[in-house]
Amino acid sequence: MTTITQDLEKELFALEQEGWRAISSANGDFYRQLVTEQTLVVEHDGISTGDDLVAEIDGNTSPFTGFTLDEQRIVPVSDDTAVITYRAIAEVSGRGTFRLYMSSLWQRQADGWKLLFHQQTPMSNQES
Repeated sequence: MTTITQDLEKELFALEQEGWRAISSANGDFYRQLVTEQTLVVEHDGISTGDDLVAEIDGNTSPFTGFTLDEQRIVPVSDDTAVITYRAIAEVSGRGTFRLYMSSLWQRQADGWKLLFHQQTPMSNQES
């Protein structure tokens, strides 16, 4: 099994953080470079594609006013593929605070890291 280095963990977590900043500023171009034709996104309201994700970010009408990402973990899948998980707490303009557990499957390809799969799981009301 592949060993994930601290540098790789930092690199993937940095992509996740940059993604949150891109969503906050309705910058779909950031994700446009990361998604593939196979990318799937699972959220509370259904399953969508990478193209759907980009369109949703481009049309963002409720930007984050702040967010924190912590409790990160990483699981190696192969030499160029890993799953990263973390907790996200986001303040959304006009909608309150959202608490989520996130998981993303990343694969290094010839033109850089690609987001193959992403899932958001809302935290239960008892968790903080």
